[in-house]
Amino acid sequence: MTEVAMISAPTPLELDLLAHFHARYSQLGFPPPEAIRFKSRRTSSAGRFTYFEHEGCVQLADGQLGLGFFSQFDMAGIEAGASFWVQVAHGKVLYLEIIVNGEEEWDGSESNWVVLDPDSGDRSKK
Repeated sequence: MTEVAMISAPTPLELDLLAHFHARYSQLGFPPPEAIRFKSRRTSSAGRFTYFEHEGCVQLADGQLGLGFFSQFDMAGIEAGASFWVQVAHGKVLYLEIIVNGEEEWDGSESNWVVLDPDSGDRSKK
């Protein structure tokens, strides 16, 4: 796994996933993507961790937080799609984790993804 300090902006996929969290949990203090300061990213062939910090406090329990029963997206180049969640501790969202479903490897490239409806698993429009 390689770690890279944030020298570039967050990726469009990371921003989109965080926007979904904000839409679902804003009433509990989940910050909008533009209020998050990105710190670093660790990637491997199985997924990615993106670390960040933010002002304020989220009113969510410590642990992994998904969007719902289906916290997944489909994307060109990843046959079984990927799952994602954020890690919350002491009122702060620490990182976004993306994990490739199945045994397939991912080179980290992003194209044509669709986030599944968190409650039904249906494909929603991007």
